[in-house]
Amino acid sequence: MNDLVGIIRREGEMEQALEKLSDLRVRARRAGVEGHRQFNPGWHLALDLRNMLLVSECVARAALERTESRGGHTREDHAGMNRDWRRINLICQLTHPEGGLVATDPVSGQISLTRETTDPIRADLLALFEKEELVKYLAEEELYE
Repeated sequence: MNDLVGIIRREGEMEQALEKLSDLRVRARRAGVEGHRQFNPGWHLALDLRNMLLVSECVARAALERTESRGGHTREDHAGMNRDWRRINLICQLTHPEGGLVATDPVSGQISLTRETTDPIRADLLALFEKEELVKYLAEEELYE
C-alpha cells in the first residue's frame, strides 16, 4: 500500500496493488500462528491480517475509482478537482462471491464498490468556514455558488 497506493496515486500502480492484494488474500488463507495467544504478537497479527487486506483493497478500489484529486486523495493522472465527484461517496461492502447476500466471512467474501450521492452542503454550514480553508475540498466554482 505504501509503495503502490501512497500519497501520490497513479492508475497503473493501483491496479498493480489490487493484483498483489488478491495474491496476498489467497496466501492469507493459509496463514497461521503456533503457540499461545498470550504474549504472542504474531497471534494478533494473524487474526488481523484478513481485515487489513480487506481494508487495503477498499482503499485501493475507491482510490482507483475516484478520478480526481481532493483533500488527502492525490491522483497524479487526475490532478484537479472535479465538481461531479464532490457529492459522491464510495461505499465498500463485503459481498458473497455468487452475488446478492452480504458475506460475513472475510475469507470467501469479495469487495463490491458502489456510489452514493450525498446532499449538497447547506449554505449556512458552508458559511461557517473561511473560503481559504475550503479551497482544499471544493472546486473554485463550488465556492461561489
